[in-house]
Amino acid sequence: RVLDQIQVGRQQVLVFVHARNATVRTGLQLLEYARNRGDLEHFLWKDKEDDEPKQRLQYQDACKHVSHSKNIQLRDLFPNGIGIHHAGMLRQDRNMVEKYFSKGFIKVLICTATLAWGVNLPAHAVVIKGTELYDSKKGSFVYLSILDVLQIFG
Repeated sequence: RVLDQIQVGRQQVLVFVHARNATVRTGLQLLEYARNRGDLEHFLWKDKEDDEPKQRLQYQDACKHVSHSKNIQLRDLFPNGIGIHHAGMLRQDRNMVEKYFSKGFIKVLICTATLAWGVNLPAHAVVIKGTELYDSKKGSFVYLSILDVLQIFG
């Protein structure tokens, strides 16, 4: 579904997962899937003919900033148009991801629901990967609440 969305009009997509480690795992799976299908170019940022030259410089600057991140997975995924966002990341990395998604440099942002509660990042499509999450207090899986789903969809 994610690939379908970005192939049509090169739109941005938010993918919500339910665990921090699932952001990286999903990002790497998506990257591998796109590579195997030969569809990686749909994820990459491309300047359009009507873009200002300033935007290309901003993209180059973004690549430079991300390359200095301590988050190895973010450094690996960003040049391929994929970003990750979760509460376990450094604040500066989360801010950087939010900024570069809003500028269109990240086509697919894989994040936990904490993003939905604190940040407004408009996207063409939202995907929720799974409707159950583990509740440590109950010691079992529970369904995502309607309130959480509504918050995720904005």
